[in-house]
Amino acid sequence: MLYFFAVIDWRSVWTNGLWILGTAVLLGTFSYAYWLSRTSLQSIGEVYQKPPYAQLFWSGFLLVLLGLIFTSSRWWETAVWLLFTGWALFNLIASLRSAK
Repeated sequence: MLYFFAVIDWRSVWTNGLWILGTAVLLGTFSYAYWLSRTSLQSIGEVYQKPPYAQLFWSGFLLVLLGLIFTSSRWWETAVWLLFTGWALFNLIASLRSAK
């Protein structure tokens, strides 16, 4: 056997998978909101104010930030990403509460 199971760095796969998944969620949310804004005569900002799109945006942004936290190598990078993560978490909770 040419490769062994220990060759794959699974921590790197999972941490980079977080920001890749978050970017996919952000791109999908933006793409659908853009299409909806063009077909329903609303601005994209009005579409993003609706609960499912705001929640998806902040969830994707949170996943990107978590991936950046786990892949950062310096303490000050981690501190900056933690600050942004707190901000994104606050906005996600606010959008979840406004949906009720």
